[in-house]
Amino acid sequence: MSHLNVSCRTLCRFLLALCLALPAVSCHKETVYEGRAELRFSASVVCFDTVFTSLSSVTERLVVSNPYKGDVYTDIVLQGGNSSYFSVNVNGVPGASLKNVCIPAEDSIFVFIKVNIFPNGQDTPLLVVDSLHFLTNGTRQHVSLLAYGQDAHFIVADSKVGSIPYKIVAGEGEHTVWKNDKPYVIYGYAVVDSTGKLEIEEGTQVYIHKNGGLWVYKGGCLKVKGTKEAPVVFQGDRREAFFQKDYNQWSRIWINEGTEDNEIQYAVIRNAFIGIQAEVLDGDMGNRLVLSNTLIEKSSGIGFLGRGYRVLAYNNVLSDCGQYALALVQGGSYTFVHNTVYNEYSLGVRNTPSVFFSNYYDVGNYRYIGDFEADFTNNILYGNLAREFAYSFHPEAAFQARIHDGLLRCDTVYPDVFGSNLLRDRMPLLEAPRSGKFTLQASSPCIARGVYLSAYPYDRAGNPRPNPPAFGAYEYTSTP
Repeated sequence: MSHLNVSCRTLCRFLLALCLALPAVSCHKETVYEGRAELRFSASVVCFDTVFTSLSSVTERLVVSNPYKGDVYTDIVLQGGNSSYFSVNVNGVPGASLKNVCIPAEDSIFVFIKVNIFPNGQDTPLLVVDSLHFLTNGTRQHVSLLAYGQDAHFIVADSKVGSIPYKIVAGEGEHTVWKNDKPYVIYGYAVVDSTGKLEIEEGTQVYIHKNGGLWVYKGGCLKVKGTKEAPVVFQGDRREAFFQKDYNQWSRIWINEGTEDNEIQYAVIRNAFIGIQAEVLDGDMGNRLVLSNTLIEKSSGIGFLGRGYRVLAYNNVLSDCGQYALALVQGGSYTFVHNTVYNEYSLGVRNTPSVFFSNYYDVGNYRYIGDFEADFTNNILYGNLAREFAYSFHPEAAFQARIHDGLLRCDTVYPDVFGSNLLRDRMPLLEAPRSGKFTLQASSPCIARGVYLSAYPYDRAGNPRPNPPAFGAYEYTSTP
């Protein structure tokens, strides 16, 4: 028995010495592949999908494969360098920049990626992003690294349609409710599929990563149920102060036609390329968008874009957009009552009017045309350009628009559109619009100038509207 034990120990020592003597990865110079090389990866995004509540360090594995019959050498660089939340280890060698890493012919290596996050730190970003770059025979490739810095509901795209990454959050016939227990973070597009419904509770915070958004596909339905005290907030996922001046942090809320009305009430939508885009893809399915008591601000492109849609909008504020605050094109039916559009773009020069109407829309060489009707009552349409309204129409489709009982800045008179009781080229005298205060000053010409409409008895702040009411989303009140 003792002789057998000695033999086993001797054999184990021999095998251990043999393993230590072998290199971690064996490459042969005479079989190096030197042509154009593209590595294969086990994932295009390494996602640390653990919700961090107490765990501060997690390791994930990326498999990098060489499909060629010769060995290849690659440089692996962590873009964030030594200051990154991530760290990398290849073949037992750690480092933010690893040179000439060999991948044997038709073989693979493991890249171990670790993230160190302290989830309870208030300064930790909700979403921690970096990328791992590979340079192989002159070919550059990268793998995205994604981790979550705080406790939240995380929605990460797992499919693609064309170039749009998405994840279905409400499938066909499914009613999904987003509760306000913790934030939602979207990476890609969160999609409400046909016959699906997404309901978002009051007070919910939604953070959306670059180029992502919320897409309500044709036949789907969205119900955003914010309140005056607890609005639903849609915003970019970068909360550092620097990014507050990035008006293109995410893409848009994109709503297509459906069989049930979409409703957005008491929401805040900021720092998107387009705040809301409501458009018909195939044809009218009988629904409309009811948009109320909502603030859309700091859009690099358009605050609200309607394309052939049906919209009822009241008590909303649209502000600080790089192009149009409100663009209604390609036909549609629009009723806007008691809204405030105040567009002084704070990041540069704006060359487009705040409000634009059209019964057509050009995409490439094709022109989409549809019947257009719009009625604007008791609105403030103002900005820092001399002409804040323009329209265009094609004779092959109907065009009927009326702007009346409101305040509008426009140095041109359009008698076929402008109606009675329209104050032109008067300052609305808002409290402090550049600071986000759109209430009326005591000397505002908008006070008691509107037509009373019993369907809209309260303003955005919940104040009762007198008869006659003020123009815009707010009534004047001496109480702050």
